[in-house]
Amino acid sequence: MSNRILIVFASKYGCTEKAALLLQARLDGAGLVNLKSGKLPDLTGYDTVILGGSIYYGKIRKEMAAFTAQHKQELLTKRLGLFICAGMTGEKGEQELKQAYPGIMYSKALAREIMGDEIYPDRISALDKWVIRMVKGKEHKTGGGLSMDKLERFAHTMAAGG
Repeated sequence: MSNRILIVFASKYGCTEKAALLLQARLDGAGLVNLKSGKLPDLTGYDTVILGGSIYYGKIRKEMAAFTAQHKQELLTKRLGLFICAGMTGEKGEQELKQAYPGIMYSKALAREIMGDEIYPDRISALDKWVIRMVKGKEHKTGGGLSMDKLERFAHTMAAGG
């Protein structure tokens, strides 16, 4: 049985893009679409769709929110995987993940994960640097990093079928 996989993501500063590329490398033949490029994917030829976005100010990227709203019914006919790149962990992180996608999609997803965060100081705005310092403290410089264990587990679940 063929399981055509498409990874659709929206990334502001590169962390979600890195996670999507790492997933693509682990999911043989998976397609990849960055919503920031403006190209909306045709979902027709895919059995599995993985959605990924970054969280800023408690919300998923606007491109991902618009995409899920516009394609919700079609996405619900697919095997779904959902992930976010975010600095929050534990209960607060889980809440951000749950709020990032429509509830019915969250419930249907085979895999849901908070991949962690990486902050690239040369790519972020002065305002975002200030906000990060206010939220995480002055010592927070580069993010906690992507969790390779979580990424591997997510990829395995999505490749396994089910």
